[in-house]
Amino acid sequence: MPIIKQAIELRSPLVHSVNFTIFTGPTSQPMHPDGCWDIVILKQRDQLMVLRTGLTTRTVTHEAEAGDEMLAITFNPDVFMPLMPGERMRDEGVLLDMIGRDRFWLGTDVIEMPRPDTVDSFVAKLVRQEIVQTNPLVQSVVSGRPMAMSERTLQRHFLRTTGLTYKAFTQIERAQKAVALLQMGRPAADVAFALGYSDQPHMIRSLRAIMARTPGQISQGS
Repeated sequence: MPIIKQAIELRSPLVHSVNFTIFTGPTSQPMHPDGCWDIVILKQRDQLMVLRTGLTTRTVTHEAEAGDEMLAITFNPDVFMPLMPGERMRDEGVLLDMIGRDRFWLGTDVIEMPRPDTVDSFVAKLVRQEIVQTNPLVQSVVSGRPMAMSERTLQRHFLRTTGLTYKAFTQIERAQKAVALLQMGRPAADVAFALGYSDQPHMIRSLRAIMARTPGQISQGS
Protein backbone atom coordinates (compact mmCIF):
# COMPACT_ATOMS: atom_id res chain seq x y z
CA MET A 1 0.00 0.00 0.00
CA PRO A 2 1.47 3.40 -0.95
CA ILE A 3 1.62 4.95 2.52
CA ILE A 4 4.18 5.90 5.13
CA LYS A 5 2.70 5.47 8.61
CA GLN A 6 4.22 6.60 11.89
CA ALA A 7 2.86 5.77 15.34
CA ILE A 8 3.30 8.62 17.81
CA GLU A 9 3.70 7.95 21.53
CA LEU A 10 1.43 9.97 23.79
CA ARG A 11 1.32 10.36 27.56
CA SER A 12 -2.41 11.01 27.92
CA PRO A 13 -4.39 8.05 29.35
CA LEU A 14 -7.44 9.27 27.39
CA VAL A 15 -5.89 8.48 24.02
CA HIS A 16 -5.78 5.00 22.52
CA SER A 17 -3.32 5.80 19.73
CA VAL A 18 -1.97 8.53 17.45
CA ASN A 19 -0.91 7.83 13.87
CA PHE A 20 0.53 10.14 11.22
CA THR A 21 0.18 8.90 7.65
CA ILE A 22 1.65 10.26 4.43
CA PHE A 23 0.12 8.89 1.23
CA THR A 24 2.70 8.41 -1.51
CA GLY A 25 0.21 7.33 -4.18
CA PRO A 26 -3.51 6.88 -4.83
CA THR A 27 -4.95 4.78 -2.01
CA SER A 28 -8.27 3.30 -0.93
CA GLN A 29 -7.67 2.66 2.77
CA PRO A 30 -10.28 0.64 4.70
CA MET A 31 -11.12 1.96 8.16
CA HIS A 32 -12.43 -0.90 10.30
CA PRO A 33 -14.53 -0.43 13.47
CA ASP A 34 -12.29 -0.38 16.55
CA GLY A 35 -14.60 0.80 19.34
CA CYS A 36 -12.95 4.23 19.45
CA TRP A 37 -13.56 7.71 18.01
CA ASP A 38 -11.17 10.17 16.42
CA ILE A 39 -10.16 13.72 15.74
CA VAL A 40 -8.49 13.63 12.33
CA ILE A 41 -6.40 16.35 10.71
CA LEU A 42 -6.53 15.91 6.95
CA LYS A 43 -4.32 17.56 4.37
CA GLN A 44 -5.73 17.12 0.87
CA ARG A 45 -4.24 19.02 -2.06
CA ASP A 46 -2.75 21.53 0.41
CA GLN A 47 -6.14 22.14 2.06
CA LEU A 48 -6.31 21.45 5.80
CA MET A 49 -9.46 20.06 7.41
CA VAL A 50 -10.44 18.83 10.88
CA LEU A 51 -12.79 15.84 11.01
CA ARG A 52 -14.51 14.60 14.16
CA THR A 53 -15.66 11.01 13.78
CA GLY A 54 -17.86 8.88 16.01
CA LEU A 55 -17.65 5.16 16.68
CA THR A 56 -18.36 3.18 13.54
CA THR A 57 -20.29 -0.07 13.22
CA ARG A 58 -19.14 -0.89 9.70
CA THR A 59 -16.03 -0.55 7.57
CA VAL A 60 -15.63 2.66 5.58
CA THR A 61 -13.03 3.55 2.96
CA HIS A 62 -10.81 6.63 2.92
CA GLU A 63 -9.73 7.73 -0.55
CA ALA A 64 -6.38 9.54 -0.75
CA GLU A 65 -4.05 10.90 -3.40
CA ALA A 66 -0.27 11.22 -3.48
CA GLY A 67 0.83 13.97 -1.11
CA ASP A 68 -2.21 13.75 1.19
CA GLU A 69 -1.55 13.51 4.93
CA MET A 70 -3.61 12.31 7.88
CA LEU A 71 -3.01 12.81 11.60
CA ALA A 72 -5.48 10.60 13.50
CA ILE A 73 -5.90 11.04 17.27
CA THR A 74 -7.91 8.05 18.48
CA PHE A 75 -9.65 8.41 21.85
CA ASN A 76 -10.61 5.59 24.20
CA PRO A 77 -14.27 4.47 24.12
CA ASP A 78 -14.90 5.77 27.65
CA VAL A 79 -13.90 9.30 26.58
CA PHE A 80 -16.64 11.56 25.22
CA MET A 81 -17.18 15.10 24.00
CA PRO A 82 -20.27 16.70 25.63
CA LEU A 83 -20.71 19.02 22.62
CA MET A 84 -20.89 16.03 20.27
CA PRO A 85 -22.01 13.00 22.33
CA GLY A 86 -21.55 9.46 21.09
CA GLU A 87 -25.24 8.86 20.39
CA ARG A 88 -25.21 11.78 17.96
CA MET A 89 -21.95 10.76 16.30
CA ARG A 90 -22.46 7.02 15.67
CA ASP A 91 -21.33 6.24 12.10
CA GLU A 92 -20.94 9.98 11.47
CA GLY A 93 -18.10 12.30 10.54
CA VAL A 94 -18.36 16.08 10.94
CA LEU A 95 -15.99 18.64 9.42
CA LEU A 96 -15.32 21.37 11.99
CA ASP A 97 -15.38 25.03 11.00
CA MET A 98 -11.95 26.49 10.29
CA ILE A 99 -10.57 29.90 11.27
CA GLY A 100 -7.85 30.72 8.79
CA ARG A 101 -5.47 27.86 8.07
CA ASP A 102 -4.35 26.64 11.48
CA ARG A 103 -7.27 27.05 13.92
CA PHE A 104 -10.79 25.68 14.20
CA TRP A 105 -13.95 25.96 16.30
CA LEU A 106 -15.05 23.45 18.91
CA GLY A 107 -18.28 24.92 20.23
CA THR A 108 -17.30 28.39 21.45
CA ASP A 109 -13.62 27.48 21.82
CA VAL A 110 -10.99 28.33 19.24
CA ILE A 111 -8.45 25.52 19.06
CA GLU A 112 -5.07 25.54 17.37
CA MET A 113 -4.68 22.66 14.93
CA PRO A 114 -2.29 20.01 16.26
CA ARG A 115 0.82 18.79 14.48
CA PRO A 116 2.53 15.44 15.10
CA ASP A 117 4.85 17.12 17.61
CA THR A 118 2.12 19.05 19.49
CA VAL A 119 -0.52 16.35 20.02
CA ASP A 120 0.29 16.09 23.76
CA SER A 121 -0.40 19.78 24.39
CA PHE A 122 -3.49 19.65 22.12
CA VAL A 123 -5.06 16.81 24.12
CA ALA A 124 -4.05 18.45 27.42
CA LYS A 125 -5.91 21.61 26.37
CA LEU A 126 -9.04 19.62 25.47
CA VAL A 127 -8.95 18.01 28.93
CA ARG A 128 -8.18 21.28 30.75
CA GLN A 129 -11.10 23.05 29.06
CA GLU A 130 -13.36 20.00 29.66
CA ILE A 131 -13.98 19.62 25.94
CA VAL A 132 -13.29 15.91 26.38
CA GLN A 133 -14.13 13.98 29.54
CA THR A 134 -14.04 10.41 30.83
CA ASN A 135 -17.17 8.49 31.81
CA PRO A 136 -16.11 6.46 34.91
CA LEU A 137 -18.95 3.95 34.54
CA VAL A 138 -18.07 3.12 30.93
CA GLN A 139 -14.38 3.08 31.83
CA SER A 140 -15.01 0.53 34.58
CA VAL A 141 -16.82 -1.77 32.13
CA VAL A 142 -14.32 -1.60 29.27
CA SER A 143 -11.43 -2.11 31.70
CA GLY A 144 -13.02 -5.33 32.99
CA ARG A 145 -13.73 -3.96 36.49
CA PRO A 146 -17.41 -2.93 36.23
CA MET A 147 -19.00 -0.80 38.92
CA ALA A 148 -22.30 -1.95 40.36
CA MET A 149 -25.10 -0.56 38.18
CA SER A 150 -28.45 -1.54 36.73
CA GLU A 151 -28.82 -2.73 33.14
CA ARG A 152 -30.73 0.45 32.36
CA THR A 153 -27.93 2.64 33.72
CA LEU A 154 -25.33 0.67 31.78
CA GLN A 155 -27.20 1.10 28.49
CA ARG A 156 -27.86 4.81 29.09
CA HIS A 157 -24.21 5.57 29.77
CA PHE A 158 -22.95 3.43 26.89
CA LEU A 159 -25.32 5.08 24.41
CA ARG A 160 -24.44 8.63 25.45
CA THR A 161 -20.70 7.99 25.60
CA THR A 162 -20.08 5.59 22.71
CA GLY A 163 -23.26 5.83 20.66
CA LEU A 164 -23.65 2.05 20.89
CA THR A 165 -25.49 -0.35 23.13
CA TYR A 166 -23.22 -2.47 25.27
CA LYS A 167 -24.12 -5.52 23.14
CA ALA A 168 -23.15 -3.76 19.89
CA PHE A 169 -19.88 -2.61 21.48
CA THR A 170 -18.98 -6.15 22.56
CA GLN A 171 -19.75 -7.45 19.06
CA ILE A 172 -17.12 -5.06 17.66
CA GLU A 173 -14.67 -6.11 20.38
CA ARG A 174 -15.22 -9.78 19.55
CA ALA A 175 -14.77 -9.13 15.82
CA GLN A 176 -11.45 -7.41 16.57
CA LYS A 177 -10.28 -10.41 18.60
CA ALA A 178 -11.34 -12.75 15.79
CA VAL A 179 -9.33 -10.74 13.26
CA ALA A 180 -6.25 -10.85 15.49
CA LEU A 181 -6.47 -14.62 15.96
CA LEU A 182 -7.09 -15.29 12.26
CA GLN A 183 -4.11 -13.13 11.34
CA MET A 184 -2.02 -15.29 13.68
CA GLY A 185 -3.00 -18.35 11.63
CA ARG A 186 -5.61 -19.88 13.93
CA PRO A 187 -8.21 -22.02 12.08
CA ALA A 188 -11.56 -20.27 11.65
CA ALA A 189 -13.48 -23.05 13.42
CA ASP A 190 -11.19 -22.79 16.46
CA VAL A 191 -11.54 -19.01 16.56
CA ALA A 192 -15.34 -19.22 16.38
CA PHE A 193 -15.40 -21.69 19.28
CA ALA A 194 -12.86 -19.76 21.41
CA LEU A 195 -14.77 -16.48 21.10
CA GLY A 196 -18.22 -17.90 21.76
CA TYR A 197 -19.81 -17.57 18.34
CA SER A 198 -22.72 -20.00 17.99
CA ASP A 199 -20.98 -21.57 14.98
CA GLN A 200 -18.53 -20.73 12.19
CA PRO A 201 -21.23 -19.30 9.83
CA HIS A 202 -22.23 -16.93 12.65
CA MET A 203 -18.66 -15.62 12.85
CA ILE A 204 -18.46 -15.29 9.05
CA ARG A 205 -21.65 -13.19 8.98
CA SER A 206 -20.42 -11.00 11.82
CA LEU A 207 -17.01 -10.35 10.24
CA ARG A 208 -18.60 -9.55 6.89
CA ALA A 209 -20.98 -7.06 8.49
CA ILE A 210 -18.43 -5.36 10.76
CA MET A 211 -15.05 -5.81 9.09
CA ALA A 212 -16.20 -6.26 5.46
CA ARG A 213 -14.01 -9.36 5.17
CA THR A 214 -14.38 -13.12 5.47
CA PRO A 215 -12.14 -15.25 7.71
CA GLY A 216 -10.38 -16.52 4.58
CA GLN A 217 -9.60 -12.99 3.40
CA ILE A 218 -8.34 -12.02 6.84
CA SER A 219 -6.09 -15.10 7.09
CA GLN A 220 -4.63 -14.31 3.66
CA GLY A 221 -3.99 -10.69 4.58
CA SER A 222 -6.61 -9.27 2.20
